[in-house]
Amino acid sequence: MKLIISNFLWLMILVTSCNVTDSGDSDIALNLKIYQQNFSVADTLLGTFNVTNYSIRTVNFRFSSSCQYGLIIKSGNTVYRQLPEVCAAVLSSLTLKSGESKQFEIRLPLVDQYYKYLPQGSYEIEAFLLNNNSSSVRKNFRIN
Repeated sequence: MKLIISNFLWLMILVTSCNVTDSGDSDIALNLKIYQQNFSVADTLLGTFNVTNYSIRTVNFRFSSSCQYGLIIKSGNTVYRQLPEVCAAVLSSLTLKSGESKQFEIRLPLVDQYYKYLPQGSYEIEAFLLNNNSSSVRKNFRIN
């Protein structure tokens, strides 16, 4: 029994030393780019959300579902849409070696959670990783 516990502890140390999980590391950069800032009603927001590892170590992000990033569209304190809406109940991960990036493409019709067009006004889109540890990035846009 002691041998099993000892082997388990050594295995945990080995796994921990091989995979560094992001814990708000300042060497991880998030970047949100939207291709335009002014939209008409019924437009689709296009852009990218990038995660870059600027550290010297490999970073492994772990997720409790198939979805790896989230988006929130809001105006003032009103949240109009929060994504993802549906994710598969499987564990997933994202591993970035030093200097590597992962780019997520954004194609988002400008509708609320009931799929009604967003009214004219000023909005903010927020993007973040869904690993319960992520900071977020925001961009402003307008619907005319």
